[in-house]
Amino acid sequence: MITISDVKGSKQYTLHQLIRRLVLWVIVAVVAIIAIGAVLLNILSSKVDNLNHLTSELKDSQQSLTKKNSILEQNIISKAQALESMDEQLVEIEKIIGLEPSISDAFDNRAEIAKQKSLQNLKSAKLSVAELSILNRSIPTGSPLKNYKRITDKFDYRIHPILHKRVFHFGLDFAAKVGTPIYSPADGVVAYAKRKGGYGKFLLINHPFGFSTAYGHLNDYAVKEGTYVYKGDLIAYVGNTGRSTGPHLHYEVRYLFKWLNPQPFVNWSQKSYQRVMKEERLVKWKSLLEQLRDRYMIKEKQNI
Repeated sequence: MITISDVKGSKQYTLHQLIRRLVLWVIVAVVAIIAIGAVLLNILSSKVDNLNHLTSELKDSQQSLTKKNSILEQNIISKAQALESMDEQLVEIEKIIGLEPSISDAFDNRAEIAKQKSLQNLKSAKLSVAELSILNRSIPTGSPLKNYKRITDKFDYRIHPILHKRVFHFGLDFAAKVGTPIYSPADGVVAYAKRKGGYGKFLLINHPFGFSTAYGHLNDYAVKEGTYVYKGDLIAYVGNTGRSTGPHLHYEVRYLFKWLNPQPFVNWSQKSYQRVMKEERLVKWKSLLEQLRDRYMIKEKQNI
């Protein structure tokens, strides 16, 4: 028995009555907490569902954008490769000359043949040792590589290994290890030495009598623009830069902004030079030899 007294009087309670009231209030408080928690949980669950729905929509939108972006990138790459392919089929008029070549000039030279009927005299023309030596140093002769595995692509139409289209290949591809030294096939001056589209690291050397040689997919340069080089000088190293499927040297021989087949010049020798002159009609050999002989005669008179 518990007695509580105040100014109003005294009240008596038994212990079990107090406990019952306390338990009742506890139960009421728990029920209220559960009810409020259920309402809050329902609200939070609804918000979470909305967030999940928004997240799912965002993921779907992101995937759609990623797919569209991938398609656009492929289209851009395809267009860029097509433009590079077209660029490779044009004459590389460097820096100041702006002429458009005809691909047919590389192999259809009937007009040139008609202009050079006098080349028939080359059948009996023979160069002296001194003249041949000067010519060998002046025009690109011999291989630019001393060590290479094989020639993988020649001067002709081919199925491009990356574009998978039939395009004309304007040079020779020498398969070789990265870092293989490249040597100048003639005296000349370096006109271009930096990256160039599908060629990757690219080098262009201008030689006497209107000849030039081009080198693509290089790993590094041994010379700079404006450097004068002699036949046999180290000029660069084989690489795998640009649009390439493996380490190799892309080598071109040009004459007055027309492509020539490099193979005869690579195989050039004392026994074969007359045959090369007869077959390669794009080069004005008669005028070239006349100028070479004039220079040689001037040199002889000076020595006398």
